Amino acid sequence: MSTPFLIIIYKFFTHLLNLFTWIIFIIRTIRKKEEWIRRKERFGIVDIDKKSNNYIWFHAASVGELLSIQPLVKKLLNENYDILITTTTVSSAKLFKKILPNGVQHQYIPYDVPKYAKRFLNSLNIQLVIFVESEIWPNFILECKNKNIPLLLINARFSDKSFQYWGYAKKSFIYLLDSFKFIIPQNKKTYNFYKKLGYENIQFFGNMKHDADILGVNDNKLENLKKSISDKNIILAVSTHNGEEEIIFSLFNRLKLEITDLMLIIAPRHPERAQSISNIALKKGFIDKNIKFLSKNEEVSGETEFIIYDKIGELGELYTIADSVILGGAFKNYGGHNPFEPAKFSIPVFTGPNFYNFEDDYKNLLKAGGAINFTEENFIKLFKDKKSLIDMGKKAERCVNGFGGASEDIFNIIKDIK
Repeated sequence: MSTPFLIIIYKFFTHLLNLFTWIIFIIRTIRKKEEWIRRKERFGIVDIDKKSNNYIWFHAASVGELLSIQPLVKKLLNENYDILITTTTVSSAKLFKKILPNGVQHQYIPYDVPKYAKRFLNSLNIQLVIFVESEIWPNFILECKNKNIPLLLINARFSDKSFQYWGYAKKSFIYLLDSFKFIIPQNKKTYNFYKKLGYENIQFFGNMKHDADILGVNDNKLENLKKSISDKNIILAVSTHNGEEEIIFSLFNRLKLEITDLMLIIAPRHPERAQSISNIALKKGFIDKNIKFLSKNEEVSGETEFIIYDKIGELGELYTIADSVILGGAFKNYGGHNPFEPAKFSIPVFTGPNFYNFEDDYKNLLKAGGAINFTEENFIKLFKDKKSLIDMGKKAERCVNGFGGASEDIFNIIKDIK
């Protein structure tokens, strides 16, 4: 198959991008989206043990993808494979150290520039490349193909927007897909999309995120959290995005007229937004001295109304003490976040309508009675009815326990390839 025109254009413009990547990197560093100390990694320079001849390279862009591959990575380590994981976000790099065993190598993925892709792959002995979810990096894919390195796309997911986008570039998309030995989608919708394109090397086992370990809980942190919140009535909102906190603040201001000792805890999806969230809270009537930041280790007093959890890897403790969670990402057009993660703690999930990235999971939880579409009226009614929240939490946990097993099936495919 000849190289499609759009692929030629992409390669040309990413060649030109080489002239501007330092500027891009500096701007992203100022915005706290890059780590200056690890700048070489973004340009394809490898700073890990290069002696292994047995590397399996995973690319998991951010926190959710990283958590989803955790059980699979552990299985491969038990079989003495050497694992390299690249990520894109600073938050996922920080989480990496907390959740994955010693011996797993980590690096930021280089920018998708032909020069950097070639430099990166030439520096390592990689036997298998595994991209996770919706990560399609054309220059890396084509360079792997040139080097005859087998490629897998696992837990593949595409939103309606992605379907529409790739529909306009169908020939180019199929050209890239032909580089993959197998594609393993996480839901039937994505499976049917690939089949409609005519792609044959596809298998469906379910969503790997169902196999992810329950989030860890630090006993000391949990004890300190319980002491700090004392007898407070907690509203917990997790993985919120820009534009969603205002919805939570409105709920809090309405509910505190009816319930005493109310405390709001928000763990934003991107902790670097903490100060801007605090600024919005001040405009919504919160008092500065009653807002605390977890990262500053500020003492929580009886007057504290709002705690911003601006650290990565602290959700296990929050889910343990919570009666329910308002899960962000679905109140605005971000596609939602994994609802099975809190459901494993036997707490119900309140969600907005835009959960298209986790459509099957939300539909299953909603059907089982372990999740509910958020309105202020729904939340306030259930917030006052702890028994109903407990019942919903049990339904959420039972629903989650009915899924799993995809990681084992993918592990067997990897062993066959290797």
